[in-house]
Amino acid sequence: MDNLRIGSFNVKDNAINRNGGLNQTGISNADIVATQIKENEFDLLGTQELTIKYVNELMLRLPNYRFYGNYRYGNLLTKIPYNENNNIITNRNVLLEKTLWLPWVPNNFTDLKTSITKFSIMPRIATIVVSEDEEHRKLCMINTHLDYQIPSIQIRQLNALKNIIEKYGKDYPIVLTGDFNMELGDSKLEDFISHFKDTLKHVDIQGKTWHDKSGNEAALDHIFIPKNWKVEDAGIIDSKGTSDHDMIYANIKQK
Repeated sequence: MDNLRIGSFNVKDNAINRNGGLNQTGISNADIVATQIKENEFDLLGTQELTIKYVNELMLRLPNYRFYGNYRYGNLLTKIPYNENNNIITNRNVLLEKTLWLPWVPNNFTDLKTSITKFSIMPRIATIVVSEDEEHRKLCMINTHLDYQIPSIQIRQLNALKNIIEKYGKDYPIVLTGDFNMELGDSKLEDFISHFKDTLKHVDIQGKTWHDKSGNEAALDHIFIPKNWKVEDAGIIDSKGTSDHDMIYANIKQK
């Protein structure tokens, strides 16, 4: 199998596109991001926080790619605020696409109050795409964006992801990408990694992938690949002011 270039990128549409979609350079965010996708020749890019406006702008600039995945509040309400998707953008032949909703409502009053006051109570989804190459070798990519405030919800979402991976992993090799809102060393994420120690491996990417205006930063974005596949190269791509996240990528190859 030839190398596959896998990526993940939280575009942070609502946080950045407040001035007609322009960043500090005066160039459209969609222009910059589309150029990065083409220049980096992504085969599969998992995105987070894409709105319908951003999707439409990127589609115009990426005619050789297709966008897969439903919106968190449903496709009939695409224009309401924060109705974002976790689109998987790919130039591969797609055999199956599916969007699954993860647990997102707290199951106790304390967490519910925190979730409301911290504005984190919103549907969370996982986008699933099964694609194939020219030789009909299949791959299942799962892309997600987890809660950022409530540990108990994060645990439930990780458990739901486990079930999804185990279901589709019976038939396909799995690639998992997303903004997990957790860093390595977080016990929740470490337990998740340990659960799949025989089937999936976490791609080692050096550096921080999220940066806020106060100078805080963290490595919140992650890629997982089949345990027996090889990582040829992996790293961070500067998002050039289009988001408070940077892109991450991994060039991978089946051994």
